[in-house]
Amino acid sequence: MDTSIEHNRPSNPAPLWVATAIDNPRWATWKLAVGGALLMWLIQPPMRLWPLAWIALVPWILIASRPTLARRDYVIFYLSAFAYWTVTMQGIRHAHPAMNVAWIALSAYLAVYPLVWMMLVRVAWGAQAIGEHASGRGCKRLGIGLAVPIVWTGLECVRNYLLTGISAAMLGHSLVDVPILIQIADTLGSYGVTFLVALVNAAIALMILRRLGASNIGESKRIAIVAAAALIATLVYGGWRLQQADNLPRTSATTIALLGRDEPIVFEQSEERERQIFDAYYRQSVEAARLAKEKDMKLGAVVWPESMFTGSLPWFVAEPGKELARFPGQTVSDDVMREIIAERQSIFQRRAEQIQSSLRQVTGQATGPDLLGGCAVVRYDNPPGGHSGCVWIGDDGRVADWYAKTHLVMFGEYIPLIDYLPFIKRWIPAGMGILPGKGPVAMEVGDLVVSPNVCIETAVERVTVNHVGELISQQKNPDAIVNVTNDGWFDRTSIVEHHLRCSQMVAVACRRPILIAANGGPTAWINSAGQIVERLPSDQSGVILANVKIDDRISPLVRIGDWPARVLAGACLVIAVVGWRRGRQIKRMKRSIQHSPN
Repeated sequence: MDTSIEHNRPSNPAPLWVATAIDNPRWATWKLAVGGALLMWLIQPPMRLWPLAWIALVPWILIASRPTLARRDYVIFYLSAFAYWTVTMQGIRHAHPAMNVAWIALSAYLAVYPLVWMMLVRVAWGAQAIGEHASGRGCKRLGIGLAVPIVWTGLECVRNYLLTGISAAMLGHSLVDVPILIQIADTLGSYGVTFLVALVNAAIALMILRRLGASNIGESKRIAIVAAAALIATLVYGGWRLQQADNLPRTSATTIALLGRDEPIVFEQSEERERQIFDAYYRQSVEAARLAKEKDMKLGAVVWPESMFTGSLPWFVAEPGKELARFPGQTVSDDVMREIIAERQSIFQRRAEQIQSSLRQVTGQATGPDLLGGCAVVRYDNPPGGHSGCVWIGDDGRVADWYAKTHLVMFGEYIPLIDYLPFIKRWIPAGMGILPGKGPVAMEVGDLVVSPNVCIETAVERVTVNHVGELISQQKNPDAIVNVTNDGWFDRTSIVEHHLRCSQMVAVACRRPILIAANGGPTAWINSAGQIVERLPSDQSGVILANVKIDDRISPLVRIGDWPARVLAGACLVIAVVGWRRGRQIKRMKRSIQHSPN
């Protein structure tokens, strides 16, 4: 794809590069590329300097504005983007030494998106320049001011689907600390906020280029007007939605206790260590009961984080009347196997009854509370396998239902193509290779219907949005989303904060409060406007007692899905095809000139 730009510029475009490379023009790309990467890092956790979001893309847009770029410039730009993603995602390396490879591979993959963005923007800019040259006017179809947000947003959509998807550190997440600006996420998802931020960046960049004699005055004014109008509309809509959220008429009578601790986690966890963790969370549950008693609150449910309820004893599942599948090495008959499963189920439920009995002794309640426990689930259906799940234990101590995580973590819970690369299994720690679940589950806890999910399922926006939409279509409209997660892998790095920001955006997108019980992570109560009502520090133990406001609104995003962002992703493909065809045309023209007799 040829992305060179043949601008019909004023005769002296040099001031741009004088302004950006005072010492030596050869360093211009380095300064802008590294400056842009630094700004992108500053607007996200841990720094969270959200006002800089309005100019974070400007240095990179200025690189894209250059009349020509050498191969060296593309390399510099990619390395800067790679450095940004390496710093941003460095938290994943703490999980296991083998994750260092995954960390570098993921950063290298994510750095491709800014590079592709710049190339596609240059294609659009080149098309505009051709239009100016042909008619003396700006390109009527797609100017650079719109190409910047369209391409960036479209590529974020691609990133959220490709290779199972990842939503962390989206451009729009930089504004999570400004609730009025993120309410449009209930219509357009995080993509809408991203588009707004990128549009304002494009308007500012065009104003800079116009002052330096390198941009069309008409277009810069038009984009400035469009950006200002979009920002005003966002503020008006956000104010209206926040007012609605403040005036929700009904609060749930069910108090849900969210447990948070910071228990150290490793892949090679011993059974003894699992029981120690279980005991620590049991004591935290008793503390939750005491707190509820002190505040005269009826404790409806206690939520344990991901895998913390396992305690070396997962929940075993076998469908009645079906032939049991076998794990390697298991040779006993079906009758014996069913007896073993029934015995372990009985032990599991007796343990849950004992916990509930202890909590009732503290609260003085006659029944309950329910338990929602992040727990391993072992299934003997065909095929057999393990799940990362959330088990719902009713107030009678019996397992009422369970949910299995549907969206698995690449390199954390499964390795792609591992069946075709068996030699790498020797390097893979125990704990990888679990199976995905079949779909969302609605659990009735007191007067609430909750939709549980596990781990990063709130960090891949479409997963939770699709869960809520599917449950609504089944007439099981959830009142709240409960996320059980174990972020202890990330050692209190900014990955934890990125997870929380994703959850805040999902709360707006679904118009449902999100209750998070986390180990080493963001134990938090988030309302349906994406605002944090209460949160525990990631490195401290504690309890949150939540009585959520019921939000009956069904967001447009849940109803229609993220098709507007998919349209923008399709626009990226169209621009890529245009660039490819244009590159071929230029090559043919060059060949014809070379072979011309004159």
